[in-house]
Amino acid sequence: METKRFKRSFWGMVNPVLEVKYTLVVAWLIIITFLISGLVTYLTFWNNLLLLPDFTHPEYLLIIQKKTLRILVALFLFGGLPIVVLGSVLYFRILHRVSGPLYRLEKTVREAAVSGKLPKTPIILREKDFYNGLAKAFNQLVDRIRSGAKFE
Repeated sequence: METKRFKRSFWGMVNPVLEVKYTLVVAWLIIITFLISGLVTYLTFWNNLLLLPDFTHPEYLLIIQKKTLRILVALFLFGGLPIVVLGSVLYFRILHRVSGPLYRLEKTVREAAVSGKLPKTPIILREKDFYNGLAKAFNQLVDRIRSGAKFE
């Protein structure tokens, strides 16, 4: 059996609903994590400032509070936002490697079950795709059924 290489673009989606849904969920989880960590950092910093004896004057406290908020917003925009984007892209890539092959396997098996006909072409996945071994085993099973092998 001749094996062809399966090529698919990085951005081509096999199962768009699943891939976009879970990528957005991960992006929101990363954003929420950054917001909570920023809040904890802000409250910890503010609490430590209140313990200092020199910062009891209200004007100083407001100035320090504004500067602290500016620093945290800058950290989120220049540090957190690129991490959210990079994390979402990496997660999309990993999900793409998992859900795409599994979706194609499920689609082929469902077609075989509904129509009662074996697939004409073997399932070909990329070497780095997950479930590559499952696709090869399915192709071997189809070949054995075609050759008339008996099963118990």
